[in-house]
Amino acid sequence: MITEPTSSRGHMPNASQPDTPADDDLIAVTALDCRFPGAPDTAAYWDLLVGGRSGLTRHSERELADSGVPARLLANPAHVPVSGIIDEQDHFDPDPFGLTDAEAAVMDPQQRLFLEACLRALESAGHGGGAGAGAVGVFAGAAHSDYLPRNPAARYAASATAPAGSLQAALAGVADYLPLHVAHRLALPGPAVAVGTACSTSLVAVHLAAQSLLAGECDTALAGGSSLIVPQGRGYLHVPDGIFSADGHVRTFCAEGTGIVHSQGVGVAVLRRLRDALADGDPVLAVLHGSAVNNDGGDRTGFTAPSPRGQARVVNEALAVAGLTPRDITYVEAHGTATRLGDVVEVAALRRVFGDTGPAWCALGSVKSNIGHANSAAGIAGFAKTVLALHHGVLPPTLDALPLSPDLPLDDSPFTVVHETTDWTGPRYAGVSSFGIGGTNCHVVLGSAPVRPEPPADPRPQLALLSTHRDDALTRLAEATATALRTTAVASADAAHTLHTGRATLPYRAAAVITGQREADSRALRTAPRRRPGPTPPRIVLAFPGGGAQYPGMGRDLCAEEAEFARTVRECADLFDDGTGTDLTELITAEPSDDRARRLLRDPAHGLPALFTVSLATARTLRSWGVAPDAVVGHSLGEYVAAVVAGALSLPDAVKLVAVRSRGMSRAAGGGAMLTVPLAERQVLALLTEHPELDLAAVNGPRSCVVSGPSRAVSELERILTARGERTVRLSLDAAAHSRLVDPVLPELRAAAESVRPGVPGVPLATTLTGKLLDTAPDADHWVAHLRSTVRFSDALATALGDGPAVLVQAGPGSGLLQLARGQRDRRPLATLATFPDRDEPSGGRAALLAAAGELWTYGVSLDAAVLHRPGRRRIALPGLPLARRGLWIDPPAAAGPAVAAGAADDQGYRGGQAAPDESEPLQLPVWRRTPPVETDRSALRGRWLVDGPPGSPSADRVRTALAAAGARPSRWRRRHGTRTPRARASS
Repeated sequence: MITEPTSSRGHMPNASQPDTPADDDLIAVTALDCRFPGAPDTAAYWDLLVGGRSGLTRHSERELADSGVPARLLANPAHVPVSGIIDEQDHFDPDPFGLTDAEAAVMDPQQRLFLEACLRALESAGHGGGAGAGAVGVFAGAAHSDYLPRNPAARYAASATAPAGSLQAALAGVADYLPLHVAHRLALPGPAVAVGTACSTSLVAVHLAAQSLLAGECDTALAGGSSLIVPQGRGYLHVPDGIFSADGHVRTFCAEGTGIVHSQGVGVAVLRRLRDALADGDPVLAVLHGSAVNNDGGDRTGFTAPSPRGQARVVNEALAVAGLTPRDITYVEAHGTATRLGDVVEVAALRRVFGDTGPAWCALGSVKSNIGHANSAAGIAGFAKTVLALHHGVLPPTLDALPLSPDLPLDDSPFTVVHETTDWTGPRYAGVSSFGIGGTNCHVVLGSAPVRPEPPADPRPQLALLSTHRDDALTRLAEATATALRTTAVASADAAHTLHTGRATLPYRAAAVITGQREADSRALRTAPRRRPGPTPPRIVLAFPGGGAQYPGMGRDLCAEEAEFARTVRECADLFDDGTGTDLTELITAEPSDDRARRLLRDPAHGLPALFTVSLATARTLRSWGVAPDAVVGHSLGEYVAAVVAGALSLPDAVKLVAVRSRGMSRAAGGGAMLTVPLAERQVLALLTEHPELDLAAVNGPRSCVVSGPSRAVSELERILTARGERTVRLSLDAAAHSRLVDPVLPELRAAAESVRPGVPGVPLATTLTGKLLDTAPDADHWVAHLRSTVRFSDALATALGDGPAVLVQAGPGSGLLQLARGQRDRRPLATLATFPDRDEPSGGRAALLAAAGELWTYGVSLDAAVLHRPGRRRIALPGLPLARRGLWIDPPAAAGPAVAAGAADDQGYRGGQAAPDESEPLQLPVWRRTPPVETDRSALRGRWLVDGPPGSPSADRVRTALAAAGARPSRWRRRHGTRTPRARASS
């Protein structure tokens, strides 16, 4: 839950005014992803922190022995059996990144886990795969690889004999390539910059990312770091007065603190300019107000020593950039090494900035007490902790901080140490520090996310689009998304918007309509059909129904929920308005049970204009969503809609012809009827010889025709066919189109058609007059013959479908044309899609149209998100791409045998049967032991010894005395004529 922030600043960002100039320098933190000891993901990380738990692991002797720790190390009192473990450090799913198993096995796990973190972070930000994020930059660093020189060591070292393999190993393991792999594998076109400042690497990456955003070099930035220990889980050696903890606890600020636990982790943040994040509806966890980086230079006692002046400078600079004072800061996430020198210097530096006197207003903490020192990922660990604390309005405790060190001192200072979970009240601004060995210091100033108004409600049905890189992953994604929608309070409109605009489109697809009903939505997602589209989308054929498909309220929902549909209905209603008082819009939006509307719609004078209107509105709505037809075909009246969509008739001209045609049919053929007959054309023609008053109105399929004529004659044929067991259906239209009863209408229709200006179709139009494509402008002869002649729909449909894969969409009420298409013998569409609900269930008009659009999307047709989703939607956290992580690892070469045999140990000066040192063992430190003098071998001191020294030297005399006492015979030089000659030759 996002807690509303308060501010002591006059220019705190206001979400309702994201373009305020004062906010141009603010950076939004829109997402995090991390893996640290005891926390496999970001949610678990926060749970670990706020729960006041340690993520470090204390190993048993058996565990350490099994992991390869030598017995002599286990027996060493200085060995501390504590580690930070990353579960499944050796697991990875290479498929989403375009890697093979072999390539992934060579790649340093620091690179692999950081790739995963970046993928997840972008998904959490609502920009999966970089979708909608603009130019995405990557700023990151990694520790020196433990994996590269150990596991694929032979390949890496073989530059002389196998240069290609050596180069591959280097590219997959050297830290410089970390951000470059992310940019390449996720197709991110912004700057990709490797950062390396030791312990402060990942926080410096955040600073550089923010600078790049402010400079306009990128629109979104990934910033973080990766540091892994290979092999992990072996503990470490404590050295007195060193930096490593004596007992495996990191006791920052504590009187008993003895240092850090060298740990590991991976973390990354997604950053955007605040105004862009607010405009795009991105989540905002916190706001970065300013940051600074410097180096201690020579102002320190040694290369690894910290400098209070350097640290104070960087904090001051960051506050100045942020436009804040120390009094505004109520929490500082300290570097916190828990060493006496480190903590004392850091607090002294803060006191230089914040002052020396209290009462305390600023809390101190350090995440190292929970997870140890994560090396190159330490900065992002503290950054992520602080962002989450701001987001939740809670300060997690710093573990083992009591009793506080008297060397700091903190009494009557601006600071207090958070030692239990605390609500964070009042203005929430925080500083995050990270200081690297070598002197590069970084400080970042963060604040709470701005207050934002709730997005406008959108209760309409929505289209949820899912896609993955594998079919099994799609099943898992559908299940995970269904669970998320059922168990969390998210708006279906936001979920649909995020899935559409915040995910990359991948090969395996599924689409489902969701309505906000949790159980129904969950079921729809789980049962949504899945498919992988071909290399190119199929052709889309729009088919427009003829008279009889109309019913009251057929456009009721769509008029209320789709702007383009409603606009088209209003436009047509105005054009059809003849001053008789019958409102076309009222018929289209009537209650389904409205008897008056039903009666009027059976009359061609009202029913056909209404059908024309909703069919055209459907086509236009689909077009606004991005669905453009490759061909069109219309059944009877539907050909007028097809002509408008294809550009062969303008809408006013089409309305003029439809109005004349409909009113004329109502007058001249109003006493007629039309009947579907399940017989072949040849059989129907033979049957009509016995019923001369009837005409063949349409040939819809191999065994589907329509006859038309006087109602009495139609009823007689209907009785005869029913008696024979044939299933016939009367059309819901009180007219006899395409029969001799319409002959009186033809002169008026011709006159109207001669007054319009038709054009050549711009979209292929298969006419039911000939069954072929209409390649000329439809003139008066065309429209007159079209009304009187038999509708050759079967032939026209085959022409429209063509030879390649095609999807037939009935753009208008009903599904009769789809049934006819499924009955075709030679050319059947790849799929048939209805756009309206069943006549008996007229509610859910948008849902039906969305379902058709979703099916088209699964076949590879693109949809326009800007039209499908209303403005103001939010991007929300939803399940991301499921990963099939598996063990991909190159084991290190088999360890060599002992370099020195046990029997030779004594010859090398090792006593008590100790084994000689293993030169491949990394956990070694030189240890000096005081031993008693070697027992004197008096036999070696016998014989004569020459002792030289200045005449009368007391030292020489003492040596001669000692030699004589030991049984030797000392001699001295004798001087002759300015020279010295030995008095006797030494012998032994």
